[in-house]
Amino acid sequence: MTHSVAIIPLLWLAASVVLDIGGTALLKMADGFRKRLLGMSGLGCILTSFATLSQAIKGMDLSVAYALWGGVGLVATAVLGWLLFHQRIALIGWLGMALIVAGVATLNLG
Repeated sequence: MTHSVAIIPLLWLAASVVLDIGGTALLKMADGFRKRLLGMSGLGCILTSFATLSQAIKGMDLSVAYALWGGVGLVATAVLGWLLFHQRIALIGWLGMALIVAGVATLNLG
């Protein structure tokens, strides 16, 4: 597989990240499955996220796809928790996220 990535796998990957973040937010809102519809919707989003990730890796390197999926998903979920759920992120947490972004970017250079 070459290092150039076609647009379709990137779209699949973007959909996968959005579904993963949305599913995780829904699970948080489900309050330990006390709100079953939100919980089941969250699980559905996460399962669909894996399905779309499997489509993405058909057209791009697994290491790049998984690093982007995990890195972007982690940072976006942390920021979403900060914005929507007023969860505190310490300075060291922001530094850690910056290192994740740097690591993903470095992997994509190789």
